[in-house]
Amino acid sequence: MDQKKSDLMIKLASPDIRDEDIERVVEVLQNGDLVQGAYVKKLEDQVTEYTGTPYCSLVSSGTAALHLSLTALGIGRGDAVIVSAFTFPATANVVEVTGAEVVLCDVDLQSYVVNPGTLEQTIEQNKTKNLKAVIIVHEFGYPAEIKEISGICKNHGLFLIEDAACAFGTIADEHHPGFYSDMACYSFHPRKAITTGEGGAVVSTNNGLIKKVNCLKNHGIEYTGKIMDFIAAGLNYRMTDFQAALAIGQLKRFDDELEKRIILADLYSSLLKDQNKISLPKHHTNHSWQSFMIILNKETDRMELIGKLAQNGIQTNLGAQAINCLRYYKNQYNFNENTAPNASLLFTKGLVLPLYGKLNQKDICFISEKLLGIINSIL
Repeated sequence: MDQKKSDLMIKLASPDIRDEDIERVVEVLQNGDLVQGAYVKKLEDQVTEYTGTPYCSLVSSGTAALHLSLTALGIGRGDAVIVSAFTFPATANVVEVTGAEVVLCDVDLQSYVVNPGTLEQTIEQNKTKNLKAVIIVHEFGYPAEIKEISGICKNHGLFLIEDAACAFGTIADEHHPGFYSDMACYSFHPRKAITTGEGGAVVSTNNGLIKKVNCLKNHGIEYTGKIMDFIAAGLNYRMTDFQAALAIGQLKRFDDELEKRIILADLYSSLLKDQNKISLPKHHTNHSWQSFMIILNKETDRMELIGKLAQNGIQTNLGAQAINCLRYYKNQYNFNENTAPNASLLFTKGLVLPLYGKLNQKDICFISEKLLGIINSIL
C-alpha cells in the first residue's frame, strides 16, 4: 500500500475536536451541572448569533429536532407530510412516529435536493390527501431554493420545515436555514462539521414555536414562578451540558473549517472532472459541503470499489438512502424504485468521499488518483 498504511486510514469524516474542547467537557463533569446548564445556554446563543436566526433550542439529536418540530406544529394521525425521497431515513421516520402519512418528492440528480417544480407537482398529485407540511432537506449542505419553496408552501397552506442536518453554514437564498421556514433542524452527529457526539438544534424566527419545543423536549413541563406543572405529553430530548461544552470551540472555529471544506471540494471537482465513469455534485457558492458525493456509472460495482479503496487506506461509503427503496417504506406504502427514480439512482450509485478540514490538498490528490485508477482497472 503506497503512501498510506492500513493503520493510517483516511476516514470518511473526522470532527475538529481539540484539547481545549475536551477540557471544557471535563470542567462540566467535575462541577456536576450536567443537564441544560450554562454551556447549553451559551451554545444556543452562539447558534443564533452565527445563523442570524433569533430563537434556538438545543436537543438530543437531529432526529429529536425533527420530531419536536412536527409535534409543535400539531402534525398527527390523519395528516400527510411531503418528504424528500433522498435523505437519511430519520426525515421520514419522524413523520411515521407522529402517525402522519409519508409522501415522497423526488430530487434533482445533480444537486440531490428537491426543486420547486417537482414539489409543486407532488402537491398537485396528492391533493386528495390531508397535506399539512413539507420537510425540505439541504442534502450534504447544498442549499435548496427555499425562498420559492416557501412561497409554494404558503400558497397551499402548508407548514415548512427545513431538515438542515447536513447544512450548518449553508446559506439558502441569502439566509441560513430557518428564515423562510417555520423551523429548521440541525444535527451535531460526528459525521457533521460540528459535533456534540449526538445532538441537534431547532431554530426559528417564531418564538412561540421554540417555546413549544422547549416545553415538549423537557417532559411537557411549564413553570409558573417556582411551581412546576405538566401541560403536554412531552419527552426527554434535552442536550447535556457537557455535549454543549464540546461544541463551543468548534463553533468559534467553524468559519475556518467551512473555508477548508470549500477549497477541498473545489480541488476534488478539478481533479475528477471530465470523467465519463463518474458524475460530480453540483456546486453552489453557499454550499457547506458536509459531504462530497459522486455518482458512479451503471457498470461500476460500488461495493468492490469501496473495498479496493479501503485496501488503499481510504474510507468511503454510500451517501443517503432512497426512502422508497427501504424495506419498511416499501411494505408500508407499496413504494418501489420507480416511485422516486432519481433518489433510487443516487442511493444505488452514490459514493461519498472523505471531506473535512483536517485533510489537506495532498490527501485529496491521493484519494482522487486512487479512485480513478481503481475505477479504470475494474471496468
